[in-house]
Order: sequence, then C-alpha cells, then structure tokens
Amino acid sequence: MSGSIQKKTAQGVVALFNASDDTIDMVQKLLAAADSAQTLVWCHFSDLKKGNVDFGSYLDKHNPEVVIFDISPPYDENWTFFKTMRDSKRMNGRGTVLTTTNKNRLDEVLGEDSHALEVVGRPKDLQEIDAAIKAETHKAEAAREAAGEPGDG
Repeated sequence: MSGSIQKKTAQGVVALFNASDDTIDMVQKLLAAADSAQTLVWCHFSDLKKGNVDFGSYLDKHNPEVVIFDISPPYDENWTFFKTMRDSKRMNGRGTVLTTTNKNRLDEVLGEDSHALEVVGRPKDLQEIDAAIKAETHKAEAAREAAGEPGDG
C-alpha cells in the first residue's frame, strides 16, 4: 500500500494561504473570470505560522485540491514554514501553487530559484497564476484517479 492520499480531495476547492486581502480578492476574481467552478477558501499565512489556525485541521475541514501559498517577508522564515507545510503528508494528492510579490528578492534570500509566480497585478501575472491553478488541478484529479477515486463527475 502506497498510502499516497489520506482521502479524496474536494473537487473544486482552492485554498489560499496569504498575507494580503488584496491577494484574496485577486484570486477570487481570477477563479470567477476563469469560470472554473472552483471556490476559494483562505487563511492568513501568519495565522498558520503563529498557530492561531492549525494547518492540518484546516486541510481536513476544507480538503482543497489545490493550495496556493503566498510567500511574503520575512522570506527566510516564511520559506522554512512553507516547506514544512508543503512536505506534510496531508498535502499528498493536492496541487501546489507558490506566489510572492517579489520573486527576485525571495530567490536572492533563498540562494536558489523558488519557482514562485510573481504577483503584482499585471495581466501576465494573472495568466500565469490561472495556468498554474489549472495545471495543479489536473494533477489533483490525476491523483484521485490513480487512487481509484475519480472526481465527482
């Protein structure tokens, strides 16, 4: 037994862990404009980091198929916390999108390419995030199918 997925992810649910309410609005508008039938749930990244919201319980409650992590300063500290969440068994079978408002600075602090998408509100940014959400949604769907649990057609 591989144990790759604890339970089937909820089709159409996207979670956003962010620092800015503007990012919430942007992603909500993006999902609505894409007519993707996806709904957004969100929580401030700092609430997770401080323990005000339990990451595992949040995932269990909402069971998103895609999780967007928005990394803000302090980059080194938030990157370390992000990696802990990303590598959690609870993330198995879920798509992941990483965003930040300053990719160059994030990469500089990390000393490596974060592979984050930069979010500053340009149409190009929105197109890249939309494409990433779609790609990660397909990965989550494939994970459900591989586990013998096709989507709720």
